[in-house]
Amino acid sequence: MKRNLLLLMTIVVAVNLLFSSCQKKKGCTDPNALNRDLVAEVNDGSCKYSNATFYASAGFFNGIPIVKIDVTVNGRDIGTISAIYSSAPGNCSAQGTVAYQFLDGNKIDWNTTVYLASGATVSGSGQVSPSSVSDCIKVNVTR
Repeated sequence: MKRNLLLLMTIVVAVNLLFSSCQKKKGCTDPNALNRDLVAEVNDGSCKYSNATFYASAGFFNGIPIVKIDVTVNGRDIGTISAIYSSAPGNCSAQGTVAYQFLDGNKIDWNTTVYLASGATVSGSGQVSPSSVSDCIKVNVTR
């Protein structure tokens, strides 16, 4: 009886070891994510992404004062820049900037409409990708 019990326990342990070694480690596998797990083999949806802060470093365009700057990402309005920073703002949520939180590891297309005191508008555009090493990407829209 003892011998059969010992044999049964050995079989159960061997089967558990066999199946546990076949399971792939889950985690964030996206190289564009802040929390990429280098040993994960299966993406479990836990990825966290950086954000982009859109800011203006100039208050004039060809000598004409800028009144405001509207920002869109992938065709969706995300806000209006209302402050000027001569160099990149110190944090991701500086007053007067517009922030965008990446939802996945894909790059985004951004566009701006710059309203001038003369009544004219000027457009700007670009692309930016999430960063795997920074939680805040600063994008100057008036350079």
